[in-house]
Amino acid sequence: MRSPSSLKYGHGPVGIPQFTCGIKSRLSFLKSSRRIMRRAILFSIICLSWAAQVEVRAADTEPWNDPFWILLHQPSAVAELDLSPAQEQQFHAVRDDLDLRFLPLRNRSREEALSTATTLVAEAREKMQSLLEPKQQTRFKQLVLQRMGNDALLHEEVANRLNYSATQKTKLEKIDADTQEAVVELRKEMNDEGKDRQAVQQEYVKLLEDQQKKLVAVLTPVQRTALRNVIGEPFRGLKDNQPHIRAPDFGAEGEWINSSLLSLKELRGKVVVVHFYAFGCINCIRNYPWYLEWSERFKDKDVVIVGIHTPETSAERNSDSVRRKAAEAKFDFPVLIDDKKVNWNAWGNSMWPSVYLIDKQGYFREHWAGELKWKGNDGELHMRQKIEELLAE
Repeated sequence: MRSPSSLKYGHGPVGIPQFTCGIKSRLSFLKSSRRIMRRAILFSIICLSWAAQVEVRAADTEPWNDPFWILLHQPSAVAELDLSPAQEQQFHAVRDDLDLRFLPLRNRSREEALSTATTLVAEAREKMQSLLEPKQQTRFKQLVLQRMGNDALLHEEVANRLNYSATQKTKLEKIDADTQEAVVELRKEMNDEGKDRQAVQQEYVKLLEDQQKKLVAVLTPVQRTALRNVIGEPFRGLKDNQPHIRAPDFGAEGEWINSSLLSLKELRGKVVVVHFYAFGCINCIRNYPWYLEWSERFKDKDVVIVGIHTPETSAERNSDSVRRKAAEAKFDFPVLIDDKKVNWNAWGNSMWPSVYLIDKQGYFREHWAGELKWKGNDGELHMRQKIEELLAE
């Protein structure tokens, strides 16, 4: 699969960068037994925690993994704030602007991405502080803590409210360090193609359950009551792991095949499938049958397929060749010739081929990087089912 040689960090086949969470490496939601729920005061954190990934702690501190940033893009979390119509309009304007500046970072150097993303997340916090009423701010802080899972006990605000003793702090940090060391080992196992990934997943869930018990055991009864107040009422919507990220509109530059100038705004109300490709890329060509199959399957439904041809080689920069190859491939859907990489960069794309699904409101909802049938993965089935889900919304 083609990917720029300058790419310095990975991107997952997800709901958007690997800054959020990946389909292939995604673990199922944490499940706690009723016995654990009875024993642990952290039930409202752990039992409702989102789909966890086996990641190194350093990655979790990156700005795109900030629970605050993630929850801003989770509709159920936004709904929990009960925004007024005026607030809602302002909220979406602010978030959409941030998204359109955030997405291009996905194919920048790691250093630039970290620096700019950190600035954008800080800006988001500042603007939400102004937009939300005090009660809404408090609730959102509670959602963030619940989203953090076990890590919430080491959060500065929780530590200050519970007033840990020096001994307690040392014990909590030791439990956390031991757990993270085990997580790193599990991640290595996840990357081992010969390893049973489901077994690793179960081991990971057990690891967090054990961590939970140990952490709670350090707290006094008074601190457990205080913790309940800090984290607030359990938020059932944390299981909703579908980020909504504003998709940039198609750039005005570039020629269109099979269509006049298109915009995502005029396609609102339809599910839009966007695939980036280059006609000389064999991995892209192997995806062609599925685009044609989707085109036929959904021809009488509100689905629009759009190809964006972004060249890598000099031969792929010839627009006549792009048109000829599109005709040979039997593409009867719109194709945008993206010679100057305007769209490639606006979308932060980094790999040929890449497929994105845009919902009826113009938000990114799913992303598959690479061949849809790569090494036994069934990305075609996954993306087709997702298209059907978006149609039903």
